[in-house]
Amino acid sequence: MFFGRLCARPTDMVERDPGLRRIERDSVIACVVMAGIAWGMARGQAAAPAGVLGGGALVWISYRGIKGGIDALTDGATGGGTRIRTAIGLVKFFTRYAILAVAAYVIMARLRLPPLAVFAGASSLVVAVAVEAVRGIQWKS
Repeated sequence: MFFGRLCARPTDMVERDPGLRRIERDSVIACVVMAGIAWGMARGQAAAPAGVLGGGALVWISYRGIKGGIDALTDGATGGGTRIRTAIGLVKFFTRYAILAVAAYVIMARLRLPPLAVFAGASSLVVAVAVEAVRGIQWKS
C-alpha cells in the first residue's frame, strides 16, 4: 500500500468520481461487517473472519488492477499521458493480476481458509455496488 502511494501520480490520489469513492468505501464497510458476522458465527475462531478479509483483499487487488488498467488506457487515448506512462500503467495492470493469482493460491491452498468465507469477502464489492444502486433509485424517487 505504501509503495502504491509512493509510485502514484498526484491525480491518482484523489478519486474524480464520487460514485466510485462511495463504492470503494462501502466495499470496505461491507467486508468488515461480514468479517464480524463470520467471527460471531464461527464462535470466535479466526479462520472465518480471516477468510472474509482475505476475499476482500482479493477483490481489492482485482478492483485496483482493473481501475489502473482503464485509467492507463484512457490517459493514453485522451492524450493525457505519454506512451511510456500508458505502457507502465498496463504493466501494473498485468502485474496486479499476477499478484492476485499468488494471493488466491496462498489463501486457498496454503492457509486453507474456508472457501465460503473467502467468497463472502470477495462479494463485498458486489454488495457495495448493490447499495449504490439502491441509493440511486431512492435519490430519483
